Amino acid sequence: MITDKIIKGAGSHRILLALAERPRTSRELRKLVGAVNSTSRFDGEYMKRLEINGFVVQDNSFWMITKKGREKLETLKIEDVKNKAESRSYTFFKPFTPDKNFVRRDGSLELSKAPSRVGPTLYYPDGRTEKVSK
Repeated sequence: MITDKIIKGAGSHRILLALAERPRTSRELRKLVGAVNSTSRFDGEYMKRLEINGFVVQDNSFWMITKKGREKLETLKIEDVKNKAESRSYTFFKPFTPDKNFVRRDGSLELSKAPSRVGPTLYYPDGRTEKVSK
């Protein structure tokens, strides 16, 4: 079945992205996509479908992307932006504050009162800083 549908992130999409950079051989493309089949089978399955749909052309041993292939890449980018905008979700962060119902080990929060050292400076939780010798 020959179809011009290309799924974002699939092998065909990765092939078009690689060809958008520069012309490549079948062997290079096969390694980039991670195809485990032979080069001749890769050409017969992946590349032939892209060639029939007009997304790529072969010149000697190099495959090149066509104008239609570049347009297909652009539509995938546009669809990706639309999907990101539609699937945006919001999470609200509530900082941790131990209360009387919180079960903890005695002394477990003592370390949070100690300063953090970054280089020759101590940073305290209350906002103070103090220079120390190395």
